[in-house]
Amino acid sequence: MNKQPSDEVLESVLQQIRDNPGKKSAGGLSGDTEQNLLAIRELRRRGLITGVFLDDSTRPGDHHGRFLYDAARLEPL
Repeated sequence: MNKQPSDEVLESVLQQIRDNPGKKSAGGLSGDTEQNLLAIRELRRRGLITGVFLDDSTRPGDHHGRFLYDAARLEPL
């Protein structure tokens, strides 16, 4: 699987977070959960969102850091 989310997924996730700041979690976003988690990780890395992030301890991660297991209380910055 591609470990980089597409620009479309990034924009979709960011827009959903903007529409409901502080009320969205990874599971509450429309679309593929795995792609959404990758997008959340990338948006966090770029400094565009904040929230509560839970790393996935069952996977080693990549050069961008650990993969996410879940994320909640997502807000745009």
